[in-house]
Amino acid sequence: MNSLPGLLDQATFSQGVRELAERDADLATVVKRYGAPPLWVREPGFPSLVYIILEQQVSLASAKAAFDRLNDAARPLTPGRFLKLSDGVLKR
Repeated sequence: MNSLPGLLDQATFSQGVRELAERDADLATVVKRYGAPPLWVREPGFPSLVYIILEQQVSLASAKAAFDRLNDAARPLTPGRFLKLSDGVLKR
């Protein structure tokens, strides 16, 4: 694989998808059928990290609902405010 630059933008993302598809026939089939996946750009920071983790654990709708509850309970959502939330608040 070629060395990609440190900046992930649409061009480097597309290059990476092409290079991976060249090495993996299954991925190549998926990319050919459905196209390359989108590059989602998120605001850097703790709230985005929490949101991404939630999205990986539950459905997107559930992740949004859970994130909105967290954000309401600890606005602004920071590591320090998150750590101060009680178990009761986190289980809601």
